[in-house]
Parts: sequence; structure tokens; C-alpha cells
Amino acid sequence: MSQLLTGRWAETKEALLEGLSGTKRSVMASTLENTRKYLAESASTGATSAGNVATLNRVILPVIRRVMPTVIANELVGVQPMTGPVGQIHTLRVRYSDSLSGTFGATAGEEALSPFKIAEGYSANNGAAATAASTASLEGAAGKRMSIQILKQTVEAKTRKLSARWTFEAAQDAQAQQGIDIEAEIMAALAQEITAEIDQEVLGSLATLAGTQNQEAYNQAAVSGTATFVGDEHAALAVMINRVANRIAQRTRRGAGNWAVVSPTALTVLQSATTSAFARTTEGTFEAPTNTKFVGTLNNAMKIYVNTYASSDTVLVGYKGANESDAAAFYCPYIPLMSSGVVLDPATFEPVVSFMTRYGYVELSNTASSLGNAADYLGTVTLAGLAFS
Repeated sequence: MSQLLTGRWAETKEALLEGLSGTKRSVMASTLENTRKYLAESASTGATSAGNVATLNRVILPVIRRVMPTVIANELVGVQPMTGPVGQIHTLRVRYSDSLSGTFGATAGEEALSPFKIAEGYSANNGAAATAASTASLEGAAGKRMSIQILKQTVEAKTRKLSARWTFEAAQDAQAQQGIDIEAEIMAALAQEITAEIDQEVLGSLATLAGTQNQEAYNQAAVSGTATFVGDEHAALAVMINRVANRIAQRTRRGAGNWAVVSPTALTVLQSATTSAFARTTEGTFEAPTNTKFVGTLNNAMKIYVNTYASSDTVLVGYKGANESDAAAFYCPYIPLMSSGVVLDPATFEPVVSFMTRYGYVELSNTASSLGNAADYLGTVTLAGLAFS
């Protein structure tokens, strides 16, 4: 273990990062370093602790590599790894520094380029008109002031834990009869369960933040026109999704919604639509063990993911920019996946293993201290009156 954490760490880390690029690679590298630091501290506390983490190379690191890049947060929200249990998210706001009365004026401290408003006379006719002023009236003047503020928002690491136990007899029989390593299989199952729960936490949070301010209702029974078959009516769902996506562009001033998470039923509607621009994926690059996966694109731009655990048929639409700070919320991994090691229950002498993950999650829902409002990045489409024949 000491060799893995010191001399061989560079090559081990590089092997785990193979195939990853961009943000996923940098986030994975940061969280692996956090894991290494935690394990080095554990291994230095004594032989027992060192023995408990001896399964790192055989089980835990491969599980981290398989699970971490597939968390749905990588695709939907900003990802900023934490280097400690408490961190900060930094955001930037541009404001008007001077008050200016008039139809096209502004109030000091007001956000510049805010949704649906711009001070069209701030740089020209002093709020009296939206047109430029004469050169003589502004000659020698510095012009109204604007300011930039960098604001911080604290994020604190939270914890998820799971544990499982088995008997020596069960482990021996599984190995002898099926060649199954019970310890490895249980660790993989615990890791996948934790990841699935993180996915559902993120999706539930985004659905709540979306609210009803940017919502469309798709009712198949009310679709206009005469359909030749059911696929013609299904095509109207893509129109609703596009409308919500374009409203996101209007609210954020950044871009139209570029991802959507659908239920299996909503996915069936998109797949059977005759004139929608839904294209099934053949990539298979987001085949997550949690079954929240990339299934196709809409209009060659919007990525579609399916949530097989969805409890309703509402479509969640959102926007994530190229920069990890341009999103509705932030997922901040700290210790991605860590095991307590196998310990023996003193009462039954049965082996027990515990799995843990620590991460932060923060929503940009406070317009006074965040860059915009999280709800501006999100929208929903509700489904009703569905028929498939």
C-alpha cells in the first residue's frame, strides 16, 4: 500500500485517468488526490488501518473510475471539486453603479443585462431615450459607471454511507461454485447505490428549482391538426421542448436549453414521433451503471438522458455552459468513494464493510448573492393524455 501511495501513485493515477478528457479528467484527478491523502493518513495510523485499505488497488480504485465519470451531475450542472471539507463557489455579477431616472435608465446596484431589461439610455441620452446622444453632449464626460463584483458562496461537504455484511461460508461457497468475489461484488453494489441516490438528489433538486415559471403542457388529446397515425401527435412534444429551451435562452442571456432528462414513457413518445428531430445515439459513451444514461439528441444540439427511476412523465429541460461556473447548481466532489475496509463484528464475527462518499451541492437560487437565478436555467414540460395506438 505504501508503494501505491508514494512511488507508484503517478502511474496508477495516469492509468485511472486514461480515456477521460476536459473537465471530467481534471475533476477525477483532484478527487483521486483527495482519496490518496485520506488513505495515506489512514495507513499511517497503524497496521489494522493499513490492512483495512489494502483492497484499494484491487476494488476501490476501479470502482471509482467506473462510477465517478458517470454521475449525471457531470452532464447537467457545474462540477467543481473540493480540496477540503469546506469550500467556496465564486460567481461574478456586472452591475450599474449610478442611478439614472427615465424610461431607459437604471438603479445603482441593479444587475446589468438582467433578464428582460437593459438600460438602453445608460451610455447615451441619460435615460431620456434609447438612442445615442450627440457627441457634443458627451464630449469630455467619462460616462456612467459600471462595476464588477466577485461573490462567494460557501459549500460544505455532506456524507452518504452504506454498509453490508456476509458470512465466511457464503463467501467460500460463492468463490468455489461461481467464482464470485463476494467482497468485490458487495463494494461495487454499494458504490452504485450511492451513485444512483446522488443522481436522484441532483434531478430532484433541479426539478424543484424549475418550478412552474417556465413550464409547458403537452396534452396529446389536444394536439391540433389531423393525425394520420399516433406518431404525428407525438411530434408535438418536441415543439414544446424547443419552446421551453428557447425561453431559457431569453432568461439566461447565454444559450438555449441544451439537455433534457425524460422518463421512459416520454422517451417512447420522442422515439415514435414522425417529424421530430430526435436522433438515437449509437455512441454508448454514457452507459452508466445507474441506468441514467445518454440516449440521443434533439435538433442535433440538445442531449437527451433517460431517468429510469422517474416517478412522473415530466420532461426536465436545462442549460449548462461550456464553463463549469455557468449552470444552475454545482456538484462538488470531495472524497468520491471510500471504504472502511472489511472489519469483523465482535458479536457474530461476520465480516462487515462500509462505503462512504463526501461531496457538496449548492444551488444558485439566491439572486442577491448568486449569478442569476437557478430557475432561469431550467424548464419543464408536463405530459398528459398519452396514447400509443
